[in-house]
Amino acid sequence: MYILKFYIKTCAFLILTLTLAPFYFIILLVLYRWRKRIGPRLVRFYSQICLIIFRVNVELIKTSEPVTGVGKGVLIIANHASFLDIFVLSAIFGSVFVSKSEVKYYPIMGQIAWLMGVIFLDRKSSNERLRVLNQIVNDCGNQIIAVFPQGTTSGISERLPFNRGIFKVVEINPEIVLLPVTLQYREDAQIAWIKPQSLKENAIRVSSQGGIHVKVIVHAPVTIDHYQGKTASEICITVQKTVLDPLQAGH
Repeated sequence: MYILKFYIKTCAFLILTLTLAPFYFIILLVLYRWRKRIGPRLVRFYSQICLIIFRVNVELIKTSEPVTGVGKGVLIIANHASFLDIFVLSAIFGSVFVSKSEVKYYPIMGQIAWLMGVIFLDRKSSNERLRVLNQIVNDCGNQIIAVFPQGTTSGISERLPFNRGIFKVVEINPEIVLLPVTLQYREDAQIAWIKPQSLKENAIRVSSQGGIHVKVIVHAPVTIDHYQGKTASEICITVQKTVLDPLQAGH
């Protein structure tokens, strides 16, 4: 039965993607000048439908008032459990992501991701990280960017630490607002993508669920008032604690 659910949801996902992709490509190409403003709206619509396909119920919890001027210097910092995280954050914030450089060369989807403003990182190049940090700083003013500092997916029990490199963006531009976000899946043990599990194996596990519930906790923003005078490592530890502590409490 779970294999049947996998094929039904996968087919629905592929049909949606292949139907919208040509339209998205044309829209972004024709309106190239405004692509970084239009792209988030397109990806939000796409992601909302994807959540319906995978039967993901999102419970949004805000611990403070919304950030003033969201989209202007806001960088979302979140834990990473599943490929569903991308759809969840995109559906709520209309965010784009930092992605591995190989995605850029995927037929059609790679070009759409590039047009939308996805930032690509070549992990094999030692010079790439500074370029990506500078691009994040430059693009933050035009769109909301989300990053997963853990660098890979993991379950709640693993509590992988954050890589501090991304937090150097506040050294480049201290005006950037960091927005910690916790993604807490009720079915974490069943759907977390844990290596060496392949994408297909994980997709089967995700698709076999009758329904998936994720609590999205949007924490108070971390601004220059909070991190002024602190090192990137100290900021990393503070944000990591904010994001991961709710997972430990709810485990």
